[in-house]
Amino acid sequence: MARGPDNSNAGDALLVAYLDGELAPEARRELEGRLGADASLAARLAALAQASQPLKSSFDALLKAAPRARLDGAYAAALVRASRRRPRSYRQILTAAAAALLLLIGGGAAGYLIATGPGNLFEEADTFEDAWIDAVAGQLSLYNSASVEAIQVSEAEQKASLAKLGQMLKLDLSAPTVEFEGLTLKRAELLHFRGQEIAELLYASDTHGPIALCITAKPGGEEEGEVESRNGLNFTYWAKGGRRFLLIGDAPEDRIEALADKIAERFSL
Repeated sequence: MARGPDNSNAGDALLVAYLDGELAPEARRELEGRLGADASLAARLAALAQASQPLKSSFDALLKAAPRARLDGAYAAALVRASRRRPRSYRQILTAAAAALLLLIGGGAAGYLIATGPGNLFEEADTFEDAWIDAVAGQLSLYNSASVEAIQVSEAEQKASLAKLGQMLKLDLSAPTVEFEGLTLKRAELLHFRGQEIAELLYASDTHGPIALCITAKPGGEEEGEVESRNGLNFTYWAKGGRRFLLIGDAPEDRIEALADKIAERFSL
């Protein structure tokens, strides 16, 4: 004898939605009518309600043990931080914040929070850009105007380094391309971050602190960016032609923005 389709999964999904209060009023009234007339359906609802209690109790205990003040602050910080990126949608902002919040809750139970601070947790929940920016900002914050100015420049070595980096990125990094008014190129070097090769050009500024331009041949990323701040430094980043650019330094926002426009124009691909 042929059997009809097994609708138990669909029925359970409906019952779970009822238990969670997620049914529309009309669907809820219809199901309650069925429950009054179908003893087996009512028994299944009772079984599902009972089965959910251990999980609910465990999760309630986890939330009770979680550092609520830090969770609230971390969640708010995630929303503010993510909202500063104009190209992102509201759904992406909430997704990043929720991911970071879940990591933070899990860390409270497993001891992960002890080894990893909230700032690091957000980096793990966010994109490559955030982690990359943090790494460069941390490095650049070790310099000041005097320490960068004191770097000895060998024109021959600098020319060779620029040629090597340009070959890696398939970009023209000759002197005319990387020279900017008010800036003196002090160092051109190859950095590595998460298996990614990054070219960093470090400049001394005539009127402000050190400024760095970083370029990596990594597809993706946001095509446009606005000036933001981190570790007391202003920065902007963008992606073009399969490469990502980061301009960061101890300089006012308008200086960073104007310089970024010139760089983007020179490296328009």
